[in-house]
Amino acid sequence: MHRLTGVTQSDRFVLLSDAQVMMNRSDVPSGMSGFRLHFYDAAPEAILDNAAFNLIAADRVRWRGSVDLPTPLDLGDTIVAQVTYCGLLLPVVAGAVDLFVQLQALGAWTPASGTVHTIRARFVEAGM
Repeated sequence: MHRLTGVTQSDRFVLLSDAQVMMNRSDVPSGMSGFRLHFYDAAPEAILDNAAFNLIAADRVRWRGSVDLPTPLDLGDTIVAQVTYCGLLLPVVAGAVDLFVQLQALGAWTPASGTVHTIRARFVEAGM
């Protein structure tokens, strides 16, 4: 789980314009087919490293949607999966300015525990 800090003022909506996952790898591993980013408006319950994704009952009210990223591109010493113009509308709850994101690996590839990756997301504040 990652915390995206200072997304907007509290009690507002933001539109996810693009998202990206970068990994410090020089190749796209066999079986890696992409990722899914799950967004929450509050920190989800304890998430186990390398466990299968499960939207547990306690997190249903926190979960705000997901966006799929394609199989990463090999850019030499880095692999990158990105999607632009996502159009996912996300609320930021009153009293908060952050969103939380959980990375789910799709396909047959399972990351090793502690695999280093960077998640980047860009938002546009929606006037609602």
